[in-house]
Amino acid sequence: MALSQTSFGQATQEAKAEKKEQKAEKKVAKAKELRSNAATGKGVEIAGISDPKTRNAKADRKMEHAEKKAMKSDAKELKAAAKDVKKKAAGID
Repeated sequence: MALSQTSFGQATQEAKAEKKEQKAEKKVAKAKELRSNAATGKGVEIAGISDPKTRNAKADRKMEHAEKKAMKSDAKELKAAAKDVKKKAAGID
């Protein structure tokens, strides 16, 4: 029972890491799209509200969120690796 719980926990951490990585990639793509739209003037632009500076700020925020997601993904991967090492040290292989 304990063996299945540890391997399930590790698999869960790895799945969470993969999901966070996918979210980070999606946010990076959206940030690049927003930045491109701001540079070319493409997309919906509301006078006085969505000038290029504001649109670039939105892209920057998206990029910051993507970086946070990437860091969380790395943390989940490290946690899964730590669980594996801990399991091997305890002799539950």
